[in-house]
Amino acid sequence: MTQNELTQSLNLARALDLIVSSRIINGVLHVYNAAGQSRSWDSFISDFPLERMQAMVARSNPRRGN
Repeated sequence: MTQNELTQSLNLARALDLIVSSRIINGVLHVYNAAGQSRSWDSFISDFPLERMQAMVARSNPRRGN
């Protein structure tokens, strides 16, 4: 995953309220949900890959008119 993809993934995860914060612990990125539960980034991104989050945003913001 490139730095750009990581940034985009973190921003989408926050926008979708999947995570509220992140931090690095012993060199490993961890993300936290609203309940304060943490999981490693690798675990999170395996459940919510960038493409899935992009699709989730697209479904929640349908284009209007045409």
